[in-house]
Amino acid sequence: MPGSSRESLVDTLAGIQSLVEGRSGMSVVLNTGIVLLCQAMTSLLAIALDGLGLPDATNVIVFVLGVLVTTILTNGLGYSLMASLASILSYNFFLIAPRFSLAIDGLGYLGTIGAMIVFALLANYLVSRLRRSARQFTEASLIAQREQLRANMLRSVSHDLRTPLTSIIGNAEMLLDEEAHLEEDSRRQLVEDIRDDATWLRTMVENLLAVTRIEDGNIPLDLGIELVDDVIEEAMRHISRDAKGHQILVEPSKELLLAKMDPQVIVQVIVNLVDNAIAHTQLGSTITISSMREGRMAAISVADDGPGIAEEDKRHIFELFYTGGDADSARGTGIGLALCKSVVEAHGGTIRVEDVVPHGSRFVFTLPAEEVIAYV
Repeated sequence: MPGSSRESLVDTLAGIQSLVEGRSGMSVVLNTGIVLLCQAMTSLLAIALDGLGLPDATNVIVFVLGVLVTTILTNGLGYSLMASLASILSYNFFLIAPRFSLAIDGLGYLGTIGAMIVFALLANYLVSRLRRSARQFTEASLIAQREQLRANMLRSVSHDLRTPLTSIIGNAEMLLDEEAHLEEDSRRQLVEDIRDDATWLRTMVENLLAVTRIEDGNIPLDLGIELVDDVIEEAMRHISRDAKGHQILVEPSKELLLAKMDPQVIVQVIVNLVDNAIAHTQLGSTITISSMREGRMAAISVADDGPGIAEEDKRHIFELFYTGGDADSARGTGIGLALCKSVVEAHGGTIRVEDVVPHGSRFVFTLPAEEVIAYV
């Protein structure tokens, strides 16, 4: 089977599976309502076609298709049989003489009843097979995606660990071999380089572990109502030491802004966004962190006056392991922004990137806002 045809089949089966899974918890009342609605529409269509003088076989096909659609949209053999019975009654009441009567005239009608029941059983069986096939395709696709994710992680991590580890080893060997001949400033610089590389490695590993826990659904959120400005202030204590070459401004919100969040992971989101701005802007640039209300959401913004982000990169910037065109110079892993997106969405918020006029970029993420309740 050609690749495109196979992908089309997988997508179709997965769509059926998602449709059914979304309805698996429906109440009996809602399922019954779907049966009645489908049969009402089927009856109206059959009456309209009968008015055009089409043969009775056309109406039978319409009711058969109605049973099939009902079987797909509901979950259970009982609803298929209910649809068959409703089709038989509608067909007899509206289209079989004497009309507007449920009188049974001849054995032929009994044969129609039997055929509709058999069709309901067959349709239910076929849809069940499609659902099982869709589930198998979905599970196989998820397994393949996880394997691809692991492979990408191994490639990305092995590549990005090599440079800082080489630097740490080289600086440590120089300290061991040349300690007696190094001046105090040189020794201090080597130690600072080792510390900076080790700090970067720790941040990367923390992000990697966090994003894998989120992808597996194993990140517990300790949600509470927090003052947004306090969380931003805490995040400023953890930004990269490379920030000393940039001007970091914090603009407090114009109101007492509260949001429902896990403060520990939101601090990590803010730190990642600020560190990302530091890594992708020139020395001396200004990075501004601000917060405001957006409807029922609290929005936190990290803006810079750097060179900005290309349109092509904007479409992929929150994808795992996507680093854009200057990843090597910025020592990017494509993990930080993917982590931000996962954490924000786990809180029920959104994250976006915008252009800053005349140049620069702004990352904005939202969290559910909470109202201040004053007790008198």
